[in-house]
Amino acid sequence: MDGCGNGFDVVKWREWTSASGTAGPGRALATGDEALDRAAALLDAGGVVAHPTSTVYGLGGRPWPDVDARIAAIKRRPPGPLIRLAASPETLRRALPGARWPEAARRLADAFWPGPLTLVLEDGTDTGVAVRVDPHPVVRRLLDRAGGLLTSTSLNVTGEAPARTRCAARAALSGIGPEHGAVGWLDAGDLASGSTPSTLVRAAGEAVEVLREGAVPATEVARVLSAHPPGSPHAVGRWPT
Repeated sequence: MDGCGNGFDVVKWREWTSASGTAGPGRALATGDEALDRAAALLDAGGVVAHPTSTVYGLGGRPWPDVDARIAAIKRRPPGPLIRLAASPETLRRALPGARWPEAARRLADAFWPGPLTLVLEDGTDTGVAVRVDPHPVVRRLLDRAGGLLTSTSLNVTGEAPARTRCAARAALSGIGPEHGAVGWLDAGDLASGSTPSTLVRAAGEAVEVLREGAVPATEVARVLSAHPPGSPHAVGRWPT
């Protein structure tokens, strides 16, 4: 279905703005494997792709500084850290050799990945690096075609609710102008009812902080760590959505 109805039958590729910067109609141009191939080609060309995750729709691209800056501009937020979405923990370790994996981070990754937990690791920068392995079959197939790693964040203007449905994704994309370059959409229909963004946990040495409680309850984070507690998770701060 091409409207705003429920259901994920097969992923569809929709062009929103073209490589020339002109506004696109958002109609379905390909389905299935061809849709994923087109999305990967746009990523390789430096474009931005709206894609499903296990929680909300994301807005992703190659992990390049200019792509991060364009996504931040689309979200109307200052440039800053975005999540690195990967096909596997091994991909993250290879792609981000400067990231430090304390025991707490390894325990949480083993317990919740693939899944809706984002870890913020020390990497020598002021902000650290946020990483996640997501189980949604569409994004995993896209990662297979895109070198295993994407920069990603939720599809929404900062301060507004992330897109969870086809209608919400279409509305969010409608606000993206041609000045942001080529943008496409892997339309997988409505996501799971009641889905919330990922839980965000900073793991730095022995310290563990729950920066944003989401799909994984803080009590579950504490339970996993309780066998060998590196610190007590508690709610502090807020990571931009």
